[in-house]
Amino acid sequence: MNLYYAIIGDALHTVRKTKNKYSWKSIVFPFFSAYLLFNIFALSGIIDFFTGYNILIKIEQCLPGVLSSKWGFIIFLYSSCMCIIYFSIFYKAKYLYIYRNYKHRKGKFFITYIVVTCLLGMTLLFIY
Repeated sequence: MNLYYAIIGDALHTVRKTKNKYSWKSIVFPFFSAYLLFNIFALSGIIDFFTGYNILIKIEQCLPGVLSSKWGFIIFLYSSCMCIIYFSIFYKAKYLYIYRNYKHRKGKFFITYIVVTCLLGMTLLFIY
């Protein structure tokens, strides 16, 4: 969790310096939720590749009606990621603790996280 907080801290420092002081939450929240969703898909692909067990299909089978469609399932997972990001960063102003205790690395952690996540996702797309 410390590595994730270091990435978030680096992103907070970078975004707060480049964007409006008050709109940074609306930038960080959806993007980190999307990257977390991308990580869940990548982790599921890795598990499926090595074990042959696709956990996303099992979750999708348990969901009723509209949520069992592909877009409904993605919206369901994205909203779950939004809840995770909210409670790990924004609940009880946790971002202040992260901002104070994790130093600014000029965006290196944040950019590395984005690049690795995208490369991993693209690699899994080409494998499947």
